[in-house]
Amino acid sequence: MARNETIETEELREIYGFHEKYDVTLACAFEPDVDRGCERRFTFYDSIGKVVERLGKKAFLPHKHADLNWSPEKIVGIINGIVIPTSDLVLAYIGINTTSGGVMLGKAITSGIPVSYMYEDESCLNYLKSLIIIIDEAGRERTVVREPGFRGNVYDLIQFDNDKDGLRKLELSLKKFYNL
Repeated sequence: MARNETIETEELREIYGFHEKYDVTLACAFEPDVDRGCERRFTFYDSIGKVVERLGKKAFLPHKHADLNWSPEKIVGIINGIVIPTSDLVLAYIGINTTSGGVMLGKAITSGIPVSYMYEDESCLNYLKSLIIIIDEAGRERTVVREPGFRGNVYDLIQFDNDKDGLRKLELSLKKFYNL
């Protein structure tokens, strides 16, 4: 089910020397932000990666696979230019709103990659119902709030009560997505 490489992704792979391929990308924070609870969620993100791998797929987890010593240009180039456009599916954990997670989600939407949203509280969906990506005059993607309604290819909405419940529901969703 792997997406085909484009000339652009092949060129970016050469520029950045990044040749890994991932089936599923997790759109989430990747720098610890103690005040917003991101660091404590890294354990949950790791568990998501294990569920993906248990099904024979490879997961891109930004907090593990993005090197914070890379330049910001390289981080964005690799994640938004290579990893997301060549992924089969993007998982968006929307329990903690972050800029990095929003940018990754926006790239998935503009690239036509199916997205499964994972969340505990249904109120998290309110933000997404008005998410839209625009390209500004300089050619940069920007997220702005506008018209109501989901954008992009929503594969699944996974609401869960606790981490264990979320991982169980994620596994069922991935099995269905990959016909396993």
